[in-house]
Amino acid sequence: MSERYRDQVVVITGGGRGIGRAIALEFAAEGATLVLAGRRMDALENAAEECRELGGAASTAHCDVMKDEDLASLVGHTMNAHRRIDVLVNNAGVVTGGRLDEIASDDISRMVGVNVWAPIRLTQLALPHMREAGRGAIVNISSLAGRLGVPYYATYCASKFAMRGFSESLRRELKPEGIHVMAVYPGGTATDMMETVEFDRLGMTVATAGQVARAVMRGLRWSQGDVYVGVGESILSRFNDVMPWAAEIGVELVRGQFRDAVANQRTT
Repeated sequence: MSERYRDQVVVITGGGRGIGRAIALEFAAEGATLVLAGRRMDALENAAEECRELGGAASTAHCDVMKDEDLASLVGHTMNAHRRIDVLVNNAGVVTGGRLDEIASDDISRMVGVNVWAPIRLTQLALPHMREAGRGAIVNISSLAGRLGVPYYATYCASKFAMRGFSESLRRELKPEGIHVMAVYPGGTATDMMETVEFDRLGMTVATAGQVARAVMRGLRWSQGDVYVGVGESILSRFNDVMPWAAEIGVELVRGQFRDAVANQRTT
């Protein structure tokens, strides 16, 4: 078993479920010390116990990422307990779809808060400690929706496109200081947040949370700036960049599937 991350401290938001939990398990298997943050303490404690069974150390921290005081407390707790933050994984996210004029303003505020403000603010709080150490890694879990705009998810796409720009800019800013920034773009993923979307009917494969987590670990190992989960997702993204007319046709063909997903959605 690799111990690549032995004695390294990894903070993960939304660490109790889905992609966050899967990433935590991958780091635990490589000997990391985990701090799992989120609102659902039962899920966090279960994930932490799984991490310990794999050989990692793990603790939990209640954190509502919409609250500045909770983010500051998370960083303070980690530094007090471990004196370092080697890897920060900004994973927590929410999604609400619908026609723009029908989405509640509270839902828009929540998406912007959780998907954009929280990772930027938490990074801002953790960064001085990485700078002092002269090393570190920041992983931002975005989405294919951060590379390809789709109907009925305009506000969600806006939040994920924002993370693309944030990650790219910060990566170029911090590279000379030995701090690596990586953005991850999963497509269809089998988590409860997107369980109502029939990705196979959209022409995309469905990844497991474990596959996303393993892609994260490979990306860190190879110091990649952008990580795509799935060949189709990578191709779709490139099409949108260099052949937007083709992406426009493809999205139009599956417009109804996105509309159906919105009708049956569950906000997480």
